[in-house]
Amino acid sequence: MKKIFMFLMVLFVISACDSGNGKIKKVKVNSDEEVLESFANGSPRIVRIFKEKDGKSDFEYEKEYYEDGNLLKEGAIVDNAKNGVWKSYYRDGTLWSEGEFVKGKREGVTKSYYPNGKLKYEGAFTQGEKSGQWNFYNEDGSFDKMATFMEAGTQDTITLELPSQEE
Repeated sequence: MKKIFMFLMVLFVISACDSGNGKIKKVKVNSDEEVLESFANGSPRIVRIFKEKDGKSDFEYEKEYYEDGNLLKEGAIVDNAKNGVWKSYYRDGTLWSEGEFVKGKREGVTKSYYPNGKLKYEGAFTQGEKSGQWNFYNEDGSFDKMATFMEAGTQDTITLELPSQEE
């Protein structure tokens, strides 16, 4: 009897997973969250939060985790694509980057930070391409250089490196 029970449990676990690639099919975490993908150790990798509208589930937010359970990134979903501000985090929970998306493409301001919380760079995207002025900073927060992206869709840039202000 014990062997039959163990066999059925193993069969259940195997059928819940998708060929051992870590994906789990629509496992509800609570009333408004579903695990879309998990790690081999069973911890969630991607969780989407949804709302019921007219009897249909619409995803509106996504969280992705490191294997140890710490949050890696999060942001809004519209029509199954990134939309709005998305944030990424270092493993210790410190903000790594934040940037805007429209219909799955980078659009608007993006910022990235060093692990100490100081700004690493800031710039903008237009239709998924770097555009305008980007500023880069050293880990101590001092200005490093500036790059200006001339035309969307090209790699043309003008980079200005300011001389050190040391006396």
